[in-house]
Amino acid sequence: MLQINALILAAGEARRFGRPKQLLPWGADETILSHVIRQVRATPGIVTTNVVLGAWFAEITSGLKTSLKPVNVIRNYDWQVGMFSSLKAGLKQIADRGKSASGSGSDGIIILLGDMPFITTETLSRFVAAAPEAGSRPLIASEAGRPAHPYLIRPAHIGEILSLSGESGIRPFIQKEFPEAGKIEVEKSVGRRDIDTWKGYFDNRPADSAAVTPDPPEFDRT
Repeated sequence: MLQINALILAAGEARRFGRPKQLLPWGADETILSHVIRQVRATPGIVTTNVVLGAWFAEITSGLKTSLKPVNVIRNYDWQVGMFSSLKAGLKQIADRGKSASGSGSDGIIILLGDMPFITTETLSRFVAAAPEAGSRPLIASEAGRPAHPYLIRPAHIGEILSLSGESGIRPFIQKEFPEAGKIEVEKSVGRRDIDTWKGYFDNRPADSAAVTPDPPEFDRT
């Protein structure tokens, strides 16, 4: 049976929000990040869930003690450099863990963003199911013929990804591999929609979400 890991990138500062958007309410008794974690952990075939945190580390680890308890938290001290630094931090730890005597190897790593709460267990399960047939190829979400989120890479890809300059993030690797990669078709709402403004948050959050306290200024919702 394949050993699939998940790597959730959630180290950003969320400057537009002025607070950790990972902790914003998302449905009953959940936050944006805890919802993503729950979707991942409910996916059969994903054996380890890794979450990269950076900005707001203390606030998130304190606010999500229950959700973070069963996952491997990776701290990215270089989060200010950008998202690619979080990807590198996560991949390095997964690779090191696989090499250690006590660690478990990985046949694939599903990489997803902590501010895209529209991901579902059903979508992630399609990646897990397609992984064996794809062999050594990556699996990349496809929306209208274009690469989207999430994607699944193989351990053999880690060295190449870590060697990238970081100026364009992982994009050069995705663009190079996309033509021959295994493709998982996703809706735009899954593969491209993230929460990056107050308006986007209030327009899309579930109706049963708890109130935001303190309430953000009205001008911040645009």
